[in-house]
Amino acid sequence: MFKLHKVFDSRHYRRLSSVQKEELKEARDKVHQAQQKEPKRLREHLETFNDAVIAIIITIIVLQIQPAFKASQYLEFLGNIVIFIIAFFIIADFWYELHLAFSYFIFKPDKITAICDFCLLATLSLLPVMTKWIMMRDSAFAVTNFGIVYFIAQILKVFVQYFGAKPLMRSSQVMNIMMVKTSVHRIILVFLLTLFLILLSLVVPKVAMFLYILIPFISFLMPNNSRGFR
Repeated sequence: MFKLHKVFDSRHYRRLSSVQKEELKEARDKVHQAQQKEPKRLREHLETFNDAVIAIIITIIVLQIQPAFKASQYLEFLGNIVIFIIAFFIIADFWYELHLAFSYFIFKPDKITAICDFCLLATLSLLPVMTKWIMMRDSAFAVTNFGIVYFIAQILKVFVQYFGAKPLMRSSQVMNIMMVKTSVHRIILVFLLTLFLILLSLVVPKVAMFLYILIPFISFLMPNNSRGFR
């Protein structure tokens, strides 16, 4: 963090005139005020950045759909639309979870929260590649890799929520205990669910893809208190 008092040592400071000392004090006060506002501005910028990146990801995915130029390609075209809908609702569910987190308890995010958020967005940015892979070759290997990316994104989302809520947890030991337990339970649940879907995709990839879209639908229908936000 930039600090003006490091610019001048005590010897240089004594050489300043009273006017210069007053100007330095005003500059320090402005920097201090900016530092106080920085977490709030970071929160606003992260929300805006999340919206922009997720919108771009969804746009890239829909551009992967090739139109059916022949009647024989129409079933493949419809299948690609279904795959797009699956990817769309998965990404939309991530956006909604982030929206709830920033609305309810991420009020003063720090650099660690921002790094976790960037890693989450970078992982979600791989979904267009995974989606195109499935569109080109609907194989168990393609669906499995889709599931791995989905799993990593889910873990990073938990990290964003946990580290983002840390400033709030410092003021309440009960809140700290609840957040740690919730985070651990979510990681275990995500691991077991993703492991099941990955194993299922090795046997029946189409069923696994159907479950991938079913999960976000169930998540959307859940009340917010069931998600642990209230």
